[in-house]
Amino acid sequence: MENPDKSEEAEGAVEWTEADSTNLYAMIGMYVLVFQEIEGKLDQILMLGWGHENWEESQARLARLTNHDKIEAVRDIVLNHEDFRRVHERPEWIEEFKVTLSELHEERGRRNSIIHSQYLFEFCKHGLPPVRSHRKRKIGNGKAFEFGQEILSKELQGRILGGICSLSMKANLLHVQLVHDYKAPSIGEL
Repeated sequence: MENPDKSEEAEGAVEWTEADSTNLYAMIGMYVLVFQEIEGKLDQILMLGWGHENWEESQARLARLTNHDKIEAVRDIVLNHEDFRRVHERPEWIEEFKVTLSELHEERGRRNSIIHSQYLFEFCKHGLPPVRSHRKRKIGNGKAFEFGQEILSKELQGRILGGICSLSMKANLLHVQLVHDYKAPSIGEL
């Protein structure tokens, strides 16, 4: 007799196991660590722009900033601070910089949903992946909240980790470029 608890999509698929649940826990942990590494790059960019001689003051400023505020502070300091004037000699770099900052904001939303979700494992005993359930406050749209769910398949977990790792690489490259451009002479002065 066919198991009514399994969807047609799950038929023929490998059933969810206890090891899969352990891998999900590890994926969430890796995600959080990589996200924090990205935020650390934002901190380093801000400290560079604020001046390393102001270390204690910079640490106090960083402690007061949300991730959103850090992204916007990086945008402001890079686009408007004289010490980063050389970046403006490469308009294509500025465009990529803006795209990366937009991606950082998008990832911040994903991070918040991953951290503040409930994880429902009830379906795992039937061989199905867990469900991530997330309630998000809404402001100004007439609704008090938005509700979403996501099936945490192995494939989705791979895409989530792949996405954050790709963004981590972009943040690292951004940081390295800004270190090279900080207080650097313009290309025409070389």
